[in-house]
Formats: sequence, structure tokens, C-alpha cells
Amino acid sequence: MCAMIVCVCKSVSDRQIKACVDAGATSLEELQVDLGVALCCGKCEDYVREMLDGAPCGIACAGRSASQPCPGQSAEPREAALAA
Repeated sequence: MCAMIVCVCKSVSDRQIKACVDAGATSLEELQVDLGVALCCGKCEDYVREMLDGAPCGIACAGRSASQPCPGQSAEPREAALAA
């Protein structure tokens, strides 16, 4: 099955969002920090919220900190943080 691009502005797929939710992201704000979704035109926000609302409680309530990168995040920001 192919990945579907949810956020065209940042080229974020449904798989990347799901990976963040699986890693414990529980809010739109966490996904914005991790992936940059819904920060440009905002057209993906409703679908991203639906993905969050549809997550099973065991996944959505994992309590991951927003400072922890999710599996779908680009390695560039992590490398920059490590170099600082």
C-alpha cells in the first residue's frame, strides 16, 4: 500500500504521522513540532486531527515528550541539535 501525502506543504505522509502517533504523539502541537504539519496553509489540519482522534488510547496516551523525535522526523534537526 502506498503512503498518502497528507501535508503537501511539508511533504508529510500518513505513514509519518502514524509513526509519530505510534511513538506517543498525543496532540496537533506535538506533530507540528515533530513534522511541521498544519503550519503553512493549514489544509491538512482536519485530517491530522482525525488521525489523532482515531488512535487507540494505548498509543495516544503513551505520554511521549514533544522533545523526543518521532520516527518520521527528518534526521537533519536531530543532527543540528547534537552538534550544538
